[in-house]
Amino acid sequence: MIRSRNPKIDAGALEARIAQELARDPQLAGDERLSRLAAAVHVRTIENALTLAEERSVPRTEWPAEVQTFPFRGNSSLQRFALHIISLVFRDQHGVNAQLIRAQREMLGLLHSLLDRVEILESRLETERSVARAERIARRHDND
Repeated sequence: MIRSRNPKIDAGALEARIAQELARDPQLAGDERLSRLAAAVHVRTIENALTLAEERSVPRTEWPAEVQTFPFRGNSSLQRFALHIISLVFRDQHGVNAQLIRAQREMLGLLHSLLDRVEILESRLETERSVARAERIARRHDND
């Protein structure tokens, strides 16, 4: 599975651009290529959100620099103790988050395989249409 890790890609802006294109020309809504592009953008958006969720769902091992209140300022043993307590309190939540992220990754894998199958079926259909068109043209020439 390919994960987009390019921070320069703004998936939201791409989605908005696709929506504008579809709104401007209603005939594009039926275009399979544009539909696949829109689906790919949505998949990348979900992948980016999952990557961010994975980064944020890991229990903290260091005290955040922006939280320097009185009892914790400079007291590393108290900070480690507080992080340990917080980790214990939220252990179940971290497990649930990890399982949800794993399930969502599996769903994305299924979505990728379905999109690949749709593309294969569309290419087969186009090939069959071309063959049928060529046969009709050949029959017309034979009848003439």
